Amino acid sequence: MGTTTFQGPVVSKKGFFSTGPGNVITVNSSDSLTVADHAGRIVYNSAAGAVTYTLPATNANSDSSVAGPGPDLNNLSNVGASIEIFADITKTGDLVVQVANATDVMVGSALFIDDSSDNAVGFETASTSDTITLNGSTTGGVTYAKIVCTVLASGKWKVSVDSGCTGTPATPFSAAVS
Repeated sequence: MGTTTFQGPVVSKKGFFSTGPGNVITVNSSDSLTVADHAGRIVYNSAAGAVTYTLPATNANSDSSVAGPGPDLNNLSNVGASIEIFADITKTGDLVVQVANATDVMVGSALFIDDSSDNAVGFETASTSDTITLNGSTTGGVTYAKIVCTVLASGKWKVSVDSGCTGTPATPFSAAVS
């Protein structure tokens, strides 16, 4: 089935179901994620080795002044697009999620369950954070990891990280993209 674009709100009185093999995409090697191929789906990582996922650049274009009536269906804005990444294995190499350019940043938090104490510990992004690194130890990636990234506005990704960790917990956030 092809892509369908709607101009108004879509209402369902009984909900929407996203099912089938196309809703989970296994990506066990480094990849540049796209809205068309990965948004609204689960990017599944089942390999313990290192992998880097690059998020698409944020695009918060407004509608053209000559568009209409209604919204410009050709507008490539990706505001609201959400990508979920899930790993179900303790990482032996880094699982890295990074923005596409030096102007996009991440805003959000990480919640870890310490594997040795079962205590919860949290970390928040800094104003320049653009990279998440789960190392299979102190910065997460122990037994499982769930990372959800949503385009919030121009230059901003909203991020949420849930994972196990071990050792002395440390922030998974850094400013590494230049």
